[in-house]
Amino acid sequence: MVRLFAQTNFRELNLAKALESANSEGKMVLVDCYTSWCGPCKIMASKILPLKEVGDFLNERFVCVKYDMEKEEGPEIAKKYGVEAYPTFLLLRADGTLIQPLVGMTSTGEEFVYKVKLALGDISTVKMDSLYASGNRMTRFVLSYLKALQATKQFDKARTVSNELVKSLNDSQKAYVTYWFIYEDINISPIGSENMAYLLEHVDNFRKGVGVEPVNAKLAALFETRLEDILRGRNKNASLTEVEKIGQQLEACNLPGREDLSDYVVLAKAMIMKDAGQALPVCKKLFIPMSDEKLAYLYFHPILTLKGKWSDAHKKELDKMSKELSKRVKNVVLKDGLLNFANAMIPNL
Repeated sequence: MVRLFAQTNFRELNLAKALESANSEGKMVLVDCYTSWCGPCKIMASKILPLKEVGDFLNERFVCVKYDMEKEEGPEIAKKYGVEAYPTFLLLRADGTLIQPLVGMTSTGEEFVYKVKLALGDISTVKMDSLYASGNRMTRFVLSYLKALQATKQFDKARTVSNELVKSLNDSQKAYVTYWFIYEDINISPIGSENMAYLLEHVDNFRKGVGVEPVNAKLAALFETRLEDILRGRNKNASLTEVEKIGQQLEACNLPGREDLSDYVVLAKAMIMKDAGQALPVCKKLFIPMSDEKLAYLYFHPILTLKGKWSDAHKKELDKMSKELSKRVKNVVLKDGLLNFANAMIPNL
């Protein structure tokens, strides 16, 4: 007999054993996929998953386990189920097949339980669609409708509904925790949207209304995505003016413990200005302690972007750093890639 706790009961089982237990108990499996550096993961672990209403709901239906996606069997699980963002909660049948992944944190336990219910098909949006189309704009209904659209990944419709809702709110109301999920979900409020611009202009209001931790976690994720898209070459059209503006916004937000984001700004500016001398020290500062996962997609592009700008002295330091990282990292593919990069690519930079 498995004892049910008031909080979510995470069992110390590998995934195979968790699936076996789920099969014998007639349950499903919930996998909390996290990383040590993920701020929203820590908030879910400390604020949401310990709540009684969450534990009561999950423990009755799921064998719950959690794994660091960068350790032990975590990378294998991430690859198998396509986990690319954190936190992700995998809802699995007892045979290991995926029901649905739930991506991102929630502001309340009620919202998390609601998302799980939607994923399991316990709630449908069909009736809600009809009620909204007929003119129902009661706040409680619209919020429930939005969360249903969000959980069922109807993001185009969710953006339309949320935009109408936000326009009906005054400045004070927009910063209520009730509406935070609208700003928090990048699918509803993408980078460059009016909602994100509003958040950046009213950070203190949101910290008062929602709380410092969740707002700072969202802001950090926002800046991280914008800057990493530049560093890894996804945003090929970024200008120096754009990066300088990001730097000003970052400074205004004052995010403790995220000095790495300021280093991202320095490196992005160096890439745009083709300044290898400015890039090298910040590359060393960023990359030497960086996780395997981030190194794999951030390390190579900034260095290659500055091809033709590296001096022989720079190349020596890049060679040394690449070889030292190759010895340190655990990912075999990355290990070989770094060594090959040092031997074959750096001499031709």
